[in-house]
Amino acid sequence: MVVVPCQHQAAIHAFGGRCYIPLAIDRINVSSFHPPILGIGLTMNLLTRYIFFELVKVFLVTIIGMTTVMMLIGVVQEAIQQNLTPLTIVQLIPFLIPQALFFAIPATILFAVCNIFARMSAANEIIAIKSMGQSPMVVVWPAIILAFLLSLLTVILNDIAVSWGREGVYQVILNSVERTIYAVLSADQKFNNGRMSITVESIVDKDLYGFTVEKFGEDSKKGFRLKAEQARLSCDLRSSKLLIWIKNGTFESGDKFITIDEATLPIELSDATRKSKKSDVSPSAIPLRQVPVAAQVSQSSLLQKRRDLAMAASFQMLGGNLVGLTDPAWGPEFESVRELEMRQHRLAVEPWRRWANGFSCLCFVIVGAPLALRMQNSDFWVVFFLCFMPILLAYYPLLMFGISQTKTGHLPPIFVWTGNMVMFFVGWRMLRKMALS
Repeated sequence: MVVVPCQHQAAIHAFGGRCYIPLAIDRINVSSFHPPILGIGLTMNLLTRYIFFELVKVFLVTIIGMTTVMMLIGVVQEAIQQNLTPLTIVQLIPFLIPQALFFAIPATILFAVCNIFARMSAANEIIAIKSMGQSPMVVVWPAIILAFLLSLLTVILNDIAVSWGREGVYQVILNSVERTIYAVLSADQKFNNGRMSITVESIVDKDLYGFTVEKFGEDSKKGFRLKAEQARLSCDLRSSKLLIWIKNGTFESGDKFITIDEATLPIELSDATRKSKKSDVSPSAIPLRQVPVAAQVSQSSLLQKRRDLAMAASFQMLGGNLVGLTDPAWGPEFESVRELEMRQHRLAVEPWRRWANGFSCLCFVIVGAPLALRMQNSDFWVVFFLCFMPILLAYYPLLMFGISQTKTGHLPPIFVWTGNMVMFFVGWRMLRKMALS
């Protein structure tokens, strides 16, 4: 037996700073020895656990920082758009965490892999592992297993973010409309969110004097202007209405002009915010388990619409009204059919898209691990940049191409996985070459 210095931390803990390997004398293959006799099996078991827990430690530390940055971006964006108060911002945080984690996890696990493997490779610890007759894959497998588990977690977080998270943000903003409007009016005497504008001359407690509210619409009939000497705002959360009590006011809408002595006028709470409940019916906001049901409903609506149009066309042809088939009134009907078809395509793509997004973690690790091990550079920031750039230039364009083509029905939904498959293939080739070297 010959004592050979070993720099790997797991071997240091296990064998007091040295690892013992047999010399390949008389053409004896190291792998032919029984691992427990030589201690190799024990070393590899410790090494695998060591790599796994090191990855977990770096990942947890990094994910805290990345999630915090993502949270700040999301909170600042909502605060600017909605003119939110500090209390409302605090209430939003729990609902923004799943979305922040969803965006942060893929890049974070790639950073953890580059951090650990770059330092190992630069310290020649991979050479030490090869000298024990083991494949470098013994250090890669813990990263792949961790990435697979995180991929499943990312799919779940995506589902939570688009359903529970978005709904929670919507409800928090609606519940804080009254408080937000009063806070903005107290500071600036003007509130404008792009959908409606409120101006006042003075505020005494809850009473607004010199009150003017204008709701913007697509045309003059949908918009209105309301003026009053005195007004007061309150929210009815059950009916999702913003109640405006006015005294000695006027109401203008299109050609209508009404004088009001005293009345309470309801306005949709969504008009007082930039959030719209319309996003709730979007396929991207439907929980994954409810997508098949929504697809069936959409398919039924599409078939019924086509039947109605076919029947209307048949009646026109039977009545000899062939000119009516070219009537411009058919335009909106055809447009509604195209919208239903587009929704059907999006619902078919949605499960594939969410699973593809989630398993980007595994794709990043399969490509990043062999690259980090081959570079032998201790500067893990450089390694991370060099690993992430090919992913940024190849994976995301392929993902966006697949999503755009499948949503329009030009390609089957499986093409959403084009970017993932390319990453898997490239990573598999690099891992296979590393294992055989």
